[in-house]
Amino acid sequence: MKKILILVILVLVGFAAKAAFLTGTEDIPLMDGVVLVPAEDFDFDSPAGQILILKAKTKLSREAVGSFYDKTLRAMGWKKVRAGIYTRGGDEFKLSFPAAERVQFDITLTGAE
Repeated sequence: MKKILILVILVLVGFAAKAAFLTGTEDIPLMDGVVLVPAEDFDFDSPAGQILILKAKTKLSREAVGSFYDKTLRAMGWKKVRAGIYTRGGDEFKLSFPAAERVQFDITLTGAE
């Protein structure tokens, strides 16, 4: 039993160490196979909140990326407004595909829960 517990802890620690999140967020994961392009990021802070525009590259299909974020965001309490648009509290998340092999995340964080 002790060996199994140690193995489970090691697996969880390894998973936590590999977990990556979208820049500027604490809980929105970066999907494996999606690579952020930091030189193209936009970040704006104001008293009303923060606006993030993150751009990424991927070889994955739009359907795979959309499905991943649909399932993940809903599991984290985000409500789907329509395809690619989610809200949680006063926050908004938009997922779009401006070109082939490109993904854009537009996130407005107000801090309202």
